[in-house]
Amino acid sequence: MATAYRRLLSSADAPQYAATVNEHYSPTTLATLLVRGDVELRRASAMALGLLGNSRSIEPLGRALNDPDRGVRLVADDSFRGLLLRDSAPTHHQQLLKVMHLTDGGEFAAALAPSMILSEQAPMYAEAHFQRACCWHGLDDHAKAAQAYVDCLWRCRFHYTAWQGLARCQIMAGQYRGALNSLQRCLQIVPDLESARLQLRALRRRMRRSDV
Repeated sequence: MATAYRRLLSSADAPQYAATVNEHYSPTTLATLLVRGDVELRRASAMALGLLGNSRSIEPLGRALNDPDRGVRLVADDSFRGLLLRDSAPTHHQQLLKVMHLTDGGEFAAALAPSMILSEQAPMYAEAHFQRACCWHGLDDHAKAAQAYVDCLWRCRFHYTAWQGLARCQIMAGQYRGALNSLQRCLQIVPDLESARLQLRALRRRMRRSDV
């Protein structure tokens, strides 16, 4: 697999890499290599899982987001986020992309109804609940957004952007201790997330001022 990975880095031919790896490795074996392999094998496995993985691959990729090697963390993050989006039936994935198009454009009111329908149709689809949370958050209903973030995290505890969003809602509600815990959990999952680190520093300053 290391040879195939080196070939991928020089050719950028992801389909060929996926086909080569798929001949010899199952997603379960790739998940094991992601934990036990050397740095190159861990990077190769993280890439392969993003192309060949399934729902059970999300957790090992989530764990790899704090791998000691930064390259592994970066590859695992791309694969993790890709699998989260595809972790449902193709029809639901297409519905999600339409919702994301609306939320990316700030059209939260228009995205809310389809996001609610999607989360009902695919109740285990973590990203559907995350997009619903983004809608409520964009509409400044922080209580409903917080619940939707929790719904997302119940389905995928490594969804670090949901932890970060939950922390924002908790801050708005004055739940500073809860927000502190959420941000700490976020950074345990992804140590490189500078926006969460800055948010945590600002929260700690606010908490110190409130104690004065």
